[in-house]
Amino acid sequence: MNVDATCDAFHSLCLAFLYSNLAEVFELKRRVVEMPNGTHFSRRHFLKLSGTAGATALIAACGPGGAPEAESSAGESSDSTPQTATQSVPELLGADMPGSPNSPRGWTTVLPDLPEGLPPAPGQEPIEISTTRRVDAQTKFGEGDSMENNPWSRMIEKLFGVKLTVAWTWSSGDEATTKYNLAMASGDMPDYLETVPSNIFVKMVEANLLEDITDAYTMYASQRWQDTWAEYGELPWIFTTVDGRKYGLPRVEDLAHNDNILWYRQDWFDALSLDVPQTLEELHDTAVAIVEADIGKGAPGTTIGLLANKSFSATWFGSIDPIWAPHGVVPNHWTEVGGELVFDAVREEMQEPLALLNQWYQDGIFREDFFTINTSDSIQDVAASQCGIHYTPSWGAWLDTVRNDPETVWAFADNPAGPGGVRARHTENNFRSSPFCFRKGMEHVDQIFTITNFMHELTEDYDRRFHGWESHNYEWQEDGSVAATGISWHPWAIGPIGTRGSGMIDPRHVANLIDYQLEEWGKIPAEERDAYQTLSLEDPTGVSILGKQSRLFILETAEQGKITEYQSLPTPTMIERGSDLSKLVEENVLGMIIGEKPLSAFDEFVEQWTNLGGDLVTQEVNEWWAARS
Repeated sequence: MNVDATCDAFHSLCLAFLYSNLAEVFELKRRVVEMPNGTHFSRRHFLKLSGTAGATALIAACGPGGAPEAESSAGESSDSTPQTATQSVPELLGADMPGSPNSPRGWTTVLPDLPEGLPPAPGQEPIEISTTRRVDAQTKFGEGDSMENNPWSRMIEKLFGVKLTVAWTWSSGDEATTKYNLAMASGDMPDYLETVPSNIFVKMVEANLLEDITDAYTMYASQRWQDTWAEYGELPWIFTTVDGRKYGLPRVEDLAHNDNILWYRQDWFDALSLDVPQTLEELHDTAVAIVEADIGKGAPGTTIGLLANKSFSATWFGSIDPIWAPHGVVPNHWTEVGGELVFDAVREEMQEPLALLNQWYQDGIFREDFFTINTSDSIQDVAASQCGIHYTPSWGAWLDTVRNDPETVWAFADNPAGPGGVRARHTENNFRSSPFCFRKGMEHVDQIFTITNFMHELTEDYDRRFHGWESHNYEWQEDGSVAATGISWHPWAIGPIGTRGSGMIDPRHVANLIDYQLEEWGKIPAEERDAYQTLSLEDPTGVSILGKQSRLFILETAEQGKITEYQSLPTPTMIERGSDLSKLVEENVLGMIIGEKPLSAFDEFVEQWTNLGGDLVTQEVNEWWAARS
């Protein structure tokens, strides 16, 4: 792999991301978005990432400028009426055709053109592809549907003649590791593997269990897809490339996907006359006040001051990384200190936030057993109105809370400042580790690319108006409006687009979509908008609007992001001893937070980590660091 090109691309990404908050770099828009706490900010021109955006795109290309967005063909496409031998595609799909063209305030979804020879002839036997899939409490279906039988899977089978089966599923990282290890040991590998953990990925490549897709990507990925990733140089491939060959497709997340900000119940704050906390000390006092008032909807004494779960470093809901990061550490990060990379969990700077979190736990701010609960399950405390403050990305205004408690009023704010007034949070490379991989010898690699090309056009060409399926992802109300059901189509889909991780091709996709809706749909007089446009711009629950506003806010405050400096595949010692090292870190960090271990045990923990192999990992990481320098 070209290490220098990779690092240059990554450096460009970080710089462009950091510069996104500088007013002089980007043309300011006139629109002002009102924030829930009464403050205002202007949306910057950097969200216009196509056409005229050119050199001021939020993500810098490795060259002088990014490639322009492909021109939309939705208005010209004839694919809403292409014919099979006997019927049009909408007729073929029937109830599985997305969109609501027959409703008075409905809209038509325009499907991309299908490749020659599709859809398959009536009676043609489908190609069967076995998959692995991530599921959790947020993987939901309409009545009678399942992972193998839902509107998305039925659409794919009817249009492409591909039947997707599920060999097995997993919910947690540990479960994924266990099941992938078992698949390797047994030799029973499904055809298409969703988000293979990095350490397993390396082992699979070494065992010659994965298909080399270097040539397949060039041959089958659409030009639009290839042009998009080419803007980022080697960055998309740093977690999928071994000896210059590609063995998987990266999982791509949007720009604001994993940056956590403060979400709070405005209705609770109003009832208790609480102000939005500006510092961690004020956050502590606010959380204590909520617990003491026992304002939650659960049994007496069950109100939670601040959400947390066993993902103690950083996670996608109820994270505590904005408490760690202002102290200069995030436990699972590698940070440059004196020219070398050091693992944050064993740095001296860990001790202050450990003591703070221990005190907060003693003060009853966290759920007593938070350290036993995974991220997905911890959401239920928010949905049930038992917790009123949490650090979460842009989806923190949880719809189920509003459904269960109609009095809910969500709001968000900048993260409270830590020592020295520092506001900081964990952030990540948007081209993630854990790629989508193909079993060695998989006969239908091209089919996955064909489906992905189709989904790329359908989801990232906004004139096509794809918003899911009626009665599944949205439903009509008696007054002619539509409301979200709380069921997402993303978990039904195979990657790299969709899945439980809501993957995409272009990391700018969500920012572009928000900009499109505010710019293009915002020009339409309110009385002339269709029902989905109204839902997006005037959502009565407030959840959709808050999601858009918070994404813009996260991008505005991107300089707060702290990213791990180590951006490569696991080292040999990480693979050999990583599980034991991770277990040691978890036992000690969580143990010190909940008081099972004294804070004075920190030095002993560091020594144990070093002796268990941490010294070798550090050596290997710094060999990589020296090479890229």
